[in-house]
Amino acid sequence: MALPHDRSGLLWNDGPTARFTKSMERWINAMYSDDPSDTDVITAGQSVSRIIAKEDGVLSGRPVLDYLIENYCNGATTEWNFTEGQGFEKGQEIASIVAKSDEILKIERICMNLITRLSGIASTTSKWSEQLGGVFLAATRKTNWGVLDKWAVHIGGGLTHRLDRSDGLMIKENDFSMSKLTLEEILSTFRTATDFPVIEVVSSDQALSVANSWIELQSGLPTTYQLTLMMDNLGPENCREFSDRLVDMGLRQKFVLEGSGRVRWENLQDWAQSGVDVVSSGSITMEPRMIDMTMLMEVSK
Repeated sequence: MALPHDRSGLLWNDGPTARFTKSMERWINAMYSDDPSDTDVITAGQSVSRIIAKEDGVLSGRPVLDYLIENYCNGATTEWNFTEGQGFEKGQEIASIVAKSDEILKIERICMNLITRLSGIASTTSKWSEQLGGVFLAATRKTNWGVLDKWAVHIGGGLTHRLDRSDGLMIKENDFSMSKLTLEEILSTFRTATDFPVIEVVSSDQALSVANSWIELQSGLPTTYQLTLMMDNLGPENCREFSDRLVDMGLRQKFVLEGSGRVRWENLQDWAQSGVDVVSSGSITMEPRMIDMTMLMEVSK
């Protein structure tokens, strides 16, 4: 089942979209500005730089490194031995870069920070997704590198979720607190404002109230969107009970159920049996272990 949480089409369409490219440009420019290296008096000529994996993982960051090298290493060429999203093993050569020695040295650390972190997120996402079986895994907006982190989640087999606050329409606790609209009025805006409506619920009773209101509003309409109910901090057991309740009411197919809150590696098998369609977790982008790699350089012959 395709879920609206997959927004990867906004990042890649036969190549990086303008949105993805602008994100790469902002992050790379910031990294380079924070780690400038304008002088180099000991290196000259061409070099070959080889990126070697020091452990197994899933590659992510190839288009980001291509952008970095293209814009900061004049005339450089990169030969990749793995595609984006492909698994690699310890000791394998990921890529080789032929460039001017002084220019590649200026971006060496940025290059390695990018590929090791993004590959770490993709590898973690892939590992978690396997544990979840048929339940999808999605990122949240809890990221360090924004769209870059979400791209790595997508490459690892996860779903990006919203790319920003305007991508889809999600109503959470603070939105309720600040809004003067009733629940019914809020749900009414969902019917025309977005193809990705999400509403956060914090109890089974609230979830049932929202579900009933949504069904009433959709009555008689020729087409309807599925409403995503984000079950915040309800836990796998309560989510299972609510999903079964919707099944008994004949309404399960009307909703996407998203489990959120305290989703950890240790309880993924519980979430796999929770009855939800997708779980979202900030841990895959905020707590990934970077994949260990090294860059080895030699003079180009």
